[in-house]
Amino acid sequence: MSKNSDNSSTVGAMLQNVAGAVQSGLGQLTGSGKDVKEGETRKVAAQEQNETSHTAAKLGPITATGEGGGHVDNKDRQQGAFDQTIGSGKQFVGGVIGSESLKAQGREQYDRGVQRETAGQASDLVEGISKRVGGTLGNIGAAVTGDTEAQRTYQQQHAEGKAAQRSVEHDLQKKAEAQERRGPNN
Repeated sequence: MSKNSDNSSTVGAMLQNVAGAVQSGLGQLTGSGKDVKEGETRKVAAQEQNETSHTAAKLGPITATGEGGGHVDNKDRQQGAFDQTIGSGKQFVGGVIGSESLKAQGREQYDRGVQRETAGQASDLVEGISKRVGGTLGNIGAAVTGDTEAQRTYQQQHAEGKAAQRSVEHDLQKKAEAQERRGPNN
């Protein structure tokens, strides 16, 4: 794997954290202040590495990661979010003007939007995981054979899969935060 991939790998961060904890623990057992300090430094680096691994920027339906991965949300996610917005608007207007049929239309459109967006998220999540796994396995195979061009291709596939996965995670986190702000009864 390239140095760039290693610097932002969740698994690499976990391994680095374990190595730091072991080194620090052994340093404490043997009385080696140097090993304790180096172990603690590795643990801090692992935490930073893990945070980098989870960093992604999302603007509308487009997500990008620090590793160069990009993803455009599944069309069902986009249309589902749109339907939810329009459905909510219809419910609001129906409530303001006293139109039960408009409110019912809005609820129906909102519910269809939720279902469609959820299906799109599931699709993007499966695609992301599949690309990440395929990219990782392909990268290992390419590393064994020494094919650096194939390694770059598989690393890019992995980065694109990560972007798809982070896109879904971002949207789910945003919805959870909005629900938390509204309170448990809404």
